[in-house]
Amino acid sequence: MNSFFKQKNPFWSHAECQLFIAWKQNKIIGRIAAIIDYAYCEAVGENIGYFGFFECIEDYECAQALYQSAQDWLTSKNMKIMRGPIDGRIDIGCGFLYTGFDSRPSVLSTYSPPYYLSFAERYGLTKSRDFFHYCIDLTKPLPKDLEEKVRQCVSFDIRIRPFNRLHTGRELKWWIPLFLETFSEHWGFVPVNPDEVKNRFGVKQLRWFVDPKLFLIAESNGSPVAYLWSTPEYNQAFQDMHGRLRPVELLRFLFRQRKINAGKLHFIGIKKGFRYQHIGSLLNYEALVEMKKRGYVHAEVGWIDEHNSIAHTTIALTGATLYKKHRVFEKDLTI
Repeated sequence: MNSFFKQKNPFWSHAECQLFIAWKQNKIIGRIAAIIDYAYCEAVGENIGYFGFFECIEDYECAQALYQSAQDWLTSKNMKIMRGPIDGRIDIGCGFLYTGFDSRPSVLSTYSPPYYLSFAERYGLTKSRDFFHYCIDLTKPLPKDLEEKVRQCVSFDIRIRPFNRLHTGRELKWWIPLFLETFSEHWGFVPVNPDEVKNRFGVKQLRWFVDPKLFLIAESNGSPVAYLWSTPEYNQAFQDMHGRLRPVELLRFLFRQRKINAGKLHFIGIKKGFRYQHIGSLLNYEALVEMKKRGYVHAEVGWIDEHNSIAHTTIALTGATLYKKHRVFEKDLTI
């Protein structure tokens, strides 16, 4: 998170923010960031500001003060809507956990306590968008309907290969443009310079933590046309590190990752012109087969925009069930 707020982050060439911290009896009890992405405002033709990076103790007066501070700053900048939580961009992190509080947080998904919801609604924030997470039971056979879609896809002469970690720079040359294209129609997405994508958390370090057999690329005539980024459920190993990165914790991680028994399907992208050839089902199938070989008992999928009907239909073929939801809220600042 520290790197996100550094001035050299290309995001700040088209955005600005104001950070607020709540204190009580000389103790920090909450925080919030008010963020304006002017590129997003221009893209949608509306003055929409975000609040994000929200943390608060279970004290509504604290939450109210934080929300009001963000609202006042956004209003002073002529924003008409306050939306969040969105941590700068929706693909970085967004939404309060809405259902599934008894489930363990998965890697690259946010967790928030239930009282965040009541505080948001009490302040006058209303639903803007929900994002769904699914769970696939890998102890069961993969559905026949999924296998049928895979057979149909093979007839289009699509080939699957793993991400080449030894040539990460070369892989990123096609992956970043394809990422920007495949997400261009998603809600809240903003077209940006490829350098900005490259500077996001984890992209430059991709070669060190990518699992090639779970980062899959679909090719047509030798050219990448789709990808699926999935990983082991690394949070099972991270929890033993207790937020530290000392040598002993790194050794614990290396030992613990061998005992991971779940996977995570983060996101999939398919090039326009190839979206009705069941490539998504083929990529899902290949990733799930690999996870089953490893003895994984389940896989989480998400998040998926509630209005992304194609993605929901594709995931349904895997036998996935709804697991949890995250909700983004908003407030009309003109009232």
